[in-house]
Amino acid sequence: MKKRIYLIITLILSLFVVIASAEMYLRYIGLGDPIVYDRNYVYGYAPKQNQKKVRLHNSIVTINDVGLRSVINWQDKHDYKKIIFYGDSVTYGGSYIDDRETFVYLSCEKFEELKVLCGNAGVNSYGIHNIFYRSKYDERIKNVYLKVFIIVPDDFYRGLQNSNTAHFYLNEKKFFLPAIFEALSFFATKYDLNNYISKLDDTKINDNKIDLINETIKFIKLELKELEAKNQKYLAFYIPPRDKSDISQYIFNSLDKDVDIINTNYLLNKNSYVDGIHLNKSGHKIVSNFIYKNLMQILKSN
Repeated sequence: MKKRIYLIITLILSLFVVIASAEMYLRYIGLGDPIVYDRNYVYGYAPKQNQKKVRLHNSIVTINDVGLRSVINWQDKHDYKKIIFYGDSVTYGGSYIDDRETFVYLSCEKFEELKVLCGNAGVNSYGIHNIFYRSKYDERIKNVYLKVFIIVPDDFYRGLQNSNTAHFYLNEKKFFLPAIFEALSFFATKYDLNNYISKLDDTKINDNKIDLINETIKFIKLELKELEAKNQKYLAFYIPPRDKSDISQYIFNSLDKDVDIINTNYLLNKNSYVDGIHLNKSGHKIVSNFIYKNLMQILKSN
């Protein structure tokens, strides 16, 4: 009887040690306190205001008082010119890149003395519709001097993503063992059991991917023409994937016929990326130098 009790106690203690060790490790690598989001019917979702989190590799992610990734609050900066970058996770920078290492911050760090502020409205998993609808409908970030759109090929066949996308948190609840819960949330979303049962895909008909791309290209052209009609200044940059593809080239060529879009293709090489599309620190710095020059031309002319 005593041996059985000792065995049970040993098992319980061992399990406790394993769970505690896992929680400590996951917190150490940056999990447990994720960025949280608000849902929105028009542009899908966006980060909640006023957050500052320590994430992967001790990178700081700051969301300011108007829901932008920025180390500066905006509401009391009424006499500043506002430049906002719109895009997906490439623009946002990811939780592995510190606020001050993103190309948005690096492009603009010298501008504050000119009374110019830059904000990062890039959001993970955004498609083209999310990007342009947030530009149009997010009431917190109106009266924008210059809108900068960062476009990547993946955005063209995502459609309008909603708040159920990926593993985003929509609440600020404090969970028990928060790092383990965040890891579980990620894996439960990524490896959803439905993907292996009801959503196991054996589609054999044409999925109309290229048609969706073409419709999205039309949408961009219409949105940019609307900005021009309103005399809204804007820039658009195209960031290609690490491994060039026919679809990526097709998207750029189709846009380039009617839209003033700047290609960063010649700036970047395979060492500029952390994966197939996201930039590493070196890539962010390269892109920031290029964007800075383009921004300066506009600021000097006005």
